[in-house]
Amino acid sequence: MKLRATMDKIKATKPAVKYSGGRKNLIWIKPKLVAEIEYRSWTHDGKLRHPSYKGLRDIADEVAIYAFE
Repeated sequence: MKLRATMDKIKATKPAVKYSGGRKNLIWIKPKLVAEIEYRSWTHDGKLRHPSYKGLRDIADEVAIYAFE
């Protein structure tokens, strides 16, 4: 199934985490998917450096899941 179609099924009205950004017209989804992301490192302010989406995982086995507050 295509990523967009999968995400359309789990749309949310509010973000699942606190969001203080200034961007408008964002579409939020419920945190139900596990994605595989490759990245170089973390920045000093807690963001991923050079992230690359690799795909969705069927199950969350042996993965690192980070809670963002």
